[in-house]
Amino acid sequence: MDFIGIIRSLEELLYEVMTWLIFYPRTMLRILINPTQMTLYSDTELHDTPTERYTDSLSPPLLLMLTIALTHGIELAVGLKATSDLRADSVLAGIMASEKNLLIIRALVTAIIPLVIALVAMRAQRQPLDRNTLRQPFFSQCFLATPFAFVLSMANVIGRRGGDTADGIAVALAIAAFIWFCWAETRWVGRQQDLGPGKALLAGVGSVALAMAVALGVAAAMTLLL
Repeated sequence: MDFIGIIRSLEELLYEVMTWLIFYPRTMLRILINPTQMTLYSDTELHDTPTERYTDSLSPPLLLMLTIALTHGIELAVGLKATSDLRADSVLAGIMASEKNLLIIRALVTAIIPLVIALVAMRAQRQPLDRNTLRQPFFSQCFLATPFAFVLSMANVIGRRGGDTADGIAVALAIAAFIWFCWAETRWVGRQQDLGPGKALLAGVGSVALAMAVALGVAAAMTLLL
């Protein structure tokens, strides 16, 4: 690539990163206010050409990854270390000593939640599983999982800072995040599977519980095995 090409690539990169400052909070706010509308929006955008997708927002996986990076940055800013509860001689502590490795691990564990819910929904609808059919529910679930992951991470940060007041705030935030996520999933499952309110609630809460159990199980297994 010639020098002019490198400069143009840098211009595009700078412009893209600067747009995140606008579209990140805008997308998060839209999801919080109307999660169902944003899942419909995500489904529609996937029918566009790659260059035309999510032009007025961030793509769901990118939004989730940026959220993980942002919450990690907040942890570092307040002086918290992810390896503080791990044995200093453990393999996992060595892996997580690298900020890049830590972010990759967190992204993979967090992404298990939308993946599991998407798989459960596809199984319930008896859809064939391949890379193309999985993309639509997974992208929608990345949208819904992002605010949940952000608030849960902030609750963790506040709780680890210590103090009775901090613990109360952390618990309240975690409960609020879980309730919102279950509400969003109930609406999504009800629309996807054409379920009544009662069945949609059971399916939505069940999917969230299963996804959380799998994600926590993977995280615990990594801690024990490594």
